[in-house]
Amino acid sequence: RSLLTALGDADDTMDKVARVGAALLRRGLGSVAETARGGAPSTTGGWYANLANPTQCTRLGAFGPATRGYVSSTLPRFADDRFSPVFETPEMDKEYERLAVEIGKAPKKRQRFLLTEALKGTRLKPLIAAERELLKEDDEFKPRDLQTRVIDVNRTCKVTKGGGLMNFTALVIVGNGDGVVGFATGKGKDVSLAVEKAYLRASRSLVYIERFEKSTIFHAQEAKHCKTKIRLMPAKAGEGLRCNQIVESICEMAGITDLSAKVIGSHHPHNTVRACFEALERVQSPADVAAARGVTVYMI
Repeated sequence: RSLLTALGDADDTMDKVARVGAALLRRGLGSVAETARGGAPSTTGGWYANLANPTQCTRLGAFGPATRGYVSSTLPRFADDRFSPVFETPEMDKEYERLAVEIGKAPKKRQRFLLTEALKGTRLKPLIAAERELLKEDDEFKPRDLQTRVIDVNRTCKVTKGGGLMNFTALVIVGNGDGVVGFATGKGKDVSLAVEKAYLRASRSLVYIERFEKSTIFHAQEAKHCKTKIRLMPAKAGEGLRCNQIVESICEMAGITDLSAKVIGSHHPHNTVRACFEALERVQSPADVAAARGVTVYMI
């Protein structure tokens, strides 16, 4: 992290080398830093003397926000947040030590290249990426608050000269089984990633479905989306769901137990889901009709 934040507003290569040298000095790698700067190791003056002067350290811009005693609020931070480690690990310290040894044994031109590579954090990016993947895996095991039903998974393959690029699109329905339901699509490199994205999007676009006695809809309703037309009809208590699998999944997520439905035209999963949601959202309860007419419920 010290190497990542060592670069200030430097214009020439030697200034960059000086900044990285200061960061290495702070980690106890004084001889390597002095060699990279072009001077001899010394503990009484020169480069080490600058460490006791906060003004000089501020001018050099060698210390990042993590430094104690030499922090300057005016220094810019050039570290990319995407590759900032959540916590430092022993593997990162070992990588720093290996890089310092390699810099000490390399010629001057090679040293400049290695110092620039250290500034960019090229050696640490795989370690930080693996660390963040472990944190993501821990989050995946958290239980979901809503019930999930995968309706359709479509696979696409883009053929390139380097091989085929696979991509998946998942259509997911979520609900709590008590009137709240939603749907969304998600894309990803694998099925699990596509389903997770679809679940997150569906959780942010929920609707409430009006139900009669928490078992069926109040009245018959039709809706159309593209070439798909759907007709929903209420059913008596105990009759169950008489519809195709997609409409049945939506009803189960919404908490509808008795319903009869007919899909006319195209049976494409995406069109069927959208047409079914349009029909369910148009269902009105007596209270909704009374509010729209400006009267009470018993007058309808």
